[in-house]
Amino acid sequence: MPYDPRPTSQGGNRGIDEQFSRKAPRGMYRVIGVDTFDGGDWLDGDHDTLDAAIKVAQVKSGTMTVMYIYDDKGKNLDSKGIF
Repeated sequence: MPYDPRPTSQGGNRGIDEQFSRKAPRGMYRVIGVDTFDGGDWLDGDHDTLDAAIKVAQVKSGTMTVMYIYDDKGKNLDSKGIF
């Protein structure tokens, strides 16, 4: 699917804040992946520690795949990967 920045409810391929939240469960850290080629995104998982989330993001990121880490307030703490 070509890149379409609109949310999925409007026919695009951005699911964040519609299909899943940036906010991790209380006391956890959420990793969200983005395919920068087609704009698709997904919830990769929630982790008990920031270190664990960073390790997962490092392993799963790459060229055209960016992994973002959020806290339980929805604040972006880090990202890994290259656009």
